[in-house]
Amino acid sequence: MGPLGAGLQAFLLGHPAAPDQPIRVDEVARTASASYHLVQARSSERPHRHVAHDLLVVVLRGSGTLTLGAARIPLAAGDAALIPRGTVHWFASDGTSPAVALAVFTPALDGPDNVPAD
Repeated sequence: MGPLGAGLQAFLLGHPAAPDQPIRVDEVARTASASYHLVQARSSERPHRHVAHDLLVVVLRGSGTLTLGAARIPLAAGDAALIPRGTVHWFASDGTSPAVALAVFTPALDGPDNVPAD
């Protein structure tokens, strides 16, 4: 069983976001072609892009707005978004509790690839 084998709630209890931490990201699995991360968003990310990775985000809990280029896309539990490499984006939670999402990087995230937007 992987880290989420005991369930999402158990994982979140074992990996809490600090009260002053706007975003917490934990890798939960990896293959040769992708890496899988659990993201907890208390507030907003800063605008950024990924140079070498495409990103698929699936919202598991909560809701917020994904800004993807010039588009503002409301997302809630069950929604998914594809973020092509090089596209400026950021997510802002709109709830009182953190939004939780599964983020899949392809190829697997092998080091920092978060470049602030110009």
